[in-house]
Amino acid sequence: MKFAGASLIIALIIVGSIRIAEAETGEGVEAKSEGQEAWLERIVVTNRRAQVGLGEATEDISVVSEEEIKKLPSRNLGEVLNYISGVNIETRQGFGRASAISIQGSTSRQVRVMIDGIPLNSQANGQVNPAIFPIEDISRIEVIKGASSSLWGSGLGGVINVITRDTGKTSIPKGSLSTSFAGFKTQKESLDLSGKAARLGYYLFSSYMESGGKGPRDDVLEKKGFGKLSYDLKDMGKIIASFGYSNGGMNSGEFPDGSWQGESYRSSYGKLSWEGDLAETELKVELKNYRQELITRYYGSVADDNPSLRIESRDRLYQLSLNSATHVRGEDLLVLGADFDCDTLKSTYLQKAKAVKLQAPYVNYTLKLEPWDFNFGLRYDRNTEFGGQASPAAGFVYKFKNAPDTLLRATVSRAFNAPALLWKYNEDPSTAPNPDLKPERAWVYEAGLESRPIQRLWLKLSLYRSDVTDALARAQYNATQDYMENFEKFRKQGAELQFRVNIFEGLDFYAAGAFNDVENRATRETVRGGVGPRQSFNLGVDYKNKTGFSLSLRGYYNRWNEEAAVYLNQAGDEVVVDANDRKMLCDVRMSQGFKNLTFFLNIHNLTNSKYWQDYNFPFPERYFEGGVTFNW
Repeated sequence: MKFAGASLIIALIIVGSIRIAEAETGEGVEAKSEGQEAWLERIVVTNRRAQVGLGEATEDISVVSEEEIKKLPSRNLGEVLNYISGVNIETRQGFGRASAISIQGSTSRQVRVMIDGIPLNSQANGQVNPAIFPIEDISRIEVIKGASSSLWGSGLGGVINVITRDTGKTSIPKGSLSTSFAGFKTQKESLDLSGKAARLGYYLFSSYMESGGKGPRDDVLEKKGFGKLSYDLKDMGKIIASFGYSNGGMNSGEFPDGSWQGESYRSSYGKLSWEGDLAETELKVELKNYRQELITRYYGSVADDNPSLRIESRDRLYQLSLNSATHVRGEDLLVLGADFDCDTLKSTYLQKAKAVKLQAPYVNYTLKLEPWDFNFGLRYDRNTEFGGQASPAAGFVYKFKNAPDTLLRATVSRAFNAPALLWKYNEDPSTAPNPDLKPERAWVYEAGLESRPIQRLWLKLSLYRSDVTDALARAQYNATQDYMENFEKFRKQGAELQFRVNIFEGLDFYAAGAFNDVENRATRETVRGGVGPRQSFNLGVDYKNKTGFSLSLRGYYNRWNEEAAVYLNQAGDEVVVDANDRKMLCDVRMSQGFKNLTFFLNIHNLTNSKYWQDYNFPFPERYFEGGVTFNW
């Protein structure tokens, strides 16, 4: 909270300085008014399951565009998310390693992750590993911070929807070829191609990455691909088909006790959809599919090739989505739809496959009464394993007339999060099943103020509180087993402050701070483990000149609320280690563009910090990555 206060003071000083400069140059109100509509509506989001301007959103939403992603020193979706204020990633030992997402003090299973609306959360643990998804095929990333159950269902902590790139528009194919080399004997190649032949548009992407790692049993191999086709039916709408896959294997390196683990995965996702207009109503029918297979192997020492334990899980989801959006009373928006899911899980710890089915109709209405926008939503999820959950929501946006680049937003909603199937039925020797598990339920309150008082400065303040009943957390079952249990009530609350200032043309500075507190209301104790950091800070500097040179610096600091870890060293002695996390980690990307070529250099962990949230998975030391991209 001290950081938030200091940031606000700095922001006010900057506002004053820039206002003086504008007064001296004759700039100010007129220039601000000219950019009002562009600022409020230039970013289109799908939080209503229909395209609306970001200025109409009652929720706290962050959007990262394709252009912004290209400037970042990132290699996968997880690393991009790590640079977003209020979104925290448990960083684990570099390339492709499994990482967990936290938004506003949530656990990773409370964050709903989707690609083009395809749900990716596993029924084995409720999580998604964002590190396995490429960034080269992303058009934008939409992050809803906080509950959004009234439209998306299970997702108490937030929603991340990755929107992939559209098919090409030109008869002459366009594309790019990129190759790079990095420390730890790492190389990566990627290729994409897009275009249009008659009424058929296409976009294709593939990549290959391998890394030798820092030591024995520390290598990584990844293969990724994506394809999208669109066919224009003229007056009958458009058909879109897409398919993506990620296939890889990674080894952990040697743990302190001499053991190691290997992990391989296969993940594929696809969608077939029809979009069209009927009587001024936008209609959409989507068939979605997601499959993932994860195999984890444990070895006693780096000399072992035969695992002492092998765990396998297979998750398969089919979803049918129906959606309609129509404007009524002029600009009011009415959205109606329904989702129908069938999710099947096979696991080493299940004697037979388990399935859960879901039906979920929803309705959403946006009422526009200038300068107010009101939004009302309701969804009812009927889950064959966990019963019915009604999720109403209501919120507003108020746009100040005397300060046209300033708006106030607030929302209250009823949200839920369904437990993973494996927690209810598992036969893991170390984890007992709990057939009486219930979904988490919460009342969520959010408020925010967003402003661009002058063209060069943007400010955003967000507040939230979430009262969670039947909160899920691990509890001790006996001396050798734990289990997932519903606790009476957890309270999550926090604040986030962001500001961005344009120092001069081509140079921008960004800073943010967030505070989260999770408390067990029955015991009045702070909840520790898996609920994100209590404090997190982000900073960024972007520079670009007219010669094609650009520089992007990103830094983040997390104070994770984790208990000390106990592990056995190679002598068999117990060692207690705290997280070594309260350090600023910085990455930088420099690039120089020419007509068809772009050369780039990334420096990861610029300050060479020794960092770990989990002692078994320390963050890599400083290393360099250089490469070139050819565009045509």
